[in-house]
Amino acid sequence: MLMRRAVLVSLLILYGSIGYAATIDAGLYTTYTIPDKARNEVNWVVCGSVGTTNGCYGSGTLSPFGEIGSIIEGSKHYDLSAGTVTRYLYVIDGEYGSAQDGVALYAYKRVDTITADSASTTFTLEKTLALPLTGGSSAVIYAAGNADYLVIGSSLSTLPADVTKKTYAIYNGAPISGAPISITADNYGYITVTTDGDFYVIGPNGEAQQDGGGAPSMVNTLIGVLPIYVH
Repeated sequence: MLMRRAVLVSLLILYGSIGYAATIDAGLYTTYTIPDKARNEVNWVVCGSVGTTNGCYGSGTLSPFGEIGSIIEGSKHYDLSAGTVTRYLYVIDGEYGSAQDGVALYAYKRVDTITADSASTTFTLEKTLALPLTGGSSAVIYAAGNADYLVIGSSLSTLPADVTKKTYAIYNGAPISGAPISITADNYGYITVTTDGDFYVIGPNGEAQQDGGGAPSMVNTLIGVLPIYVH
């Protein structure tokens, strides 16, 4: 009986910790704004409510970039003892370099520190990674991610770049080639790269799962997707 009671108490403590971790920043949201058509900087604002307070708790600017092509966020990690929520924000620059014809990934470590009635946010640039992609003013940048990988493509390059989040290693396991016209993802870590008449699927482990003809897309619980129609 004592052992069963101890196990029950442990489960309740674990459940309580998970519940708290899931709600420590539940009242907060972040908006990102590109202030002008140059798209060389992005402003962020954190608002919402913490405890009995509400309003906006922090703001700032991330810059400079040649031209922002896409922004994607990583998963959250909670430290309950410190009251922090850590995640990464990935900004893809579609006009990187002196000639503004490259593509680069900027990885920012974001830390939110939350107390009983306040919150503060910091962004720290941890990595700038040039990608083997062609950018420029006419390039369209596509990006999707899962827990461990980012898949980034340019409409001017025939092979997207697969980037490992942990080490920033770049590789390409694409079974087909062709400039992407869409990169979509589901909630389970699968990413589909669609070209003009072909596609391939990358799994949660970063490896190719399927390829073939056609132009399928993936959907998720966050953003509506209009599947591609290819003549």
